[in-house]
Amino acid sequence: MLAADGMEGGMQKWQIGEVEIHRVVEFEQPLVDPFVLFPGADAAALEAHTSWLEPRLRDPDTGQLIIAFHSFVVRTPRHTILVDTCGGNDKHRPQKTRYHQRNWPYLENLAAAGFSPEDIDFVLCTHLHVDHVGWNTRLIDGRWVPTFPNAKYLFARKEWEFWEAEYKTEGFTDDPYYEDSILPIIADGRAVLVDSDHTIDDWVRLDPSPGHTP
Repeated sequence: MLAADGMEGGMQKWQIGEVEIHRVVEFEQPLVDPFVLFPGADAAALEAHTSWLEPRLRDPDTGQLIIAFHSFVVRTPRHTILVDTCGGNDKHRPQKTRYHQRNWPYLENLAAAGFSPEDIDFVLCTHLHVDHVGWNTRLIDGRWVPTFPNAKYLFARKEWEFWEAEYKTEGFTDDPYYEDSILPIIADGRAVLVDSDHTIDDWVRLDPSPGHTP
């Protein structure tokens, strides 16, 4: 069985057999010219699809694609799994201003979907880019602490080994998001390094699709 329903604010829920999947939005807005993402696209071909692209996927005023940053919460009969944690609040990101010192209602949206941070059993970071790890932690009394206090955080072992070395090189000049969003999880003993084909339970397993990450 596959069923879906939509709600105000961009949240959605799907039922696939015994598994529920909830989309929890951090933010969603017109963000990028389509030819930035698809430089080889033909303008005439793009315009031929205006009827279904606008207004939901492309903003008719600016022509920009509407991009969503969201998590998925996957609830199986055994576990509640949060997939990817977006950009986060209060993060110092001067080189990526889209995420810099933000105050998104992400936890409120999570609550509206029916979940508290304490409900999450696993946080699965599909990869360790800045916009997939931000809500791993939140700022409490000047410290970055795990947002999901009862969860184990699953990181792909091979990718973490790459980034752990990369962060220490002179060539790494990006905002040091690993310091506030990854290292506190490891220091707290909540990180679990897994193989790329790791099985979480009888309903969820990982299927590696390298390319976007090392």
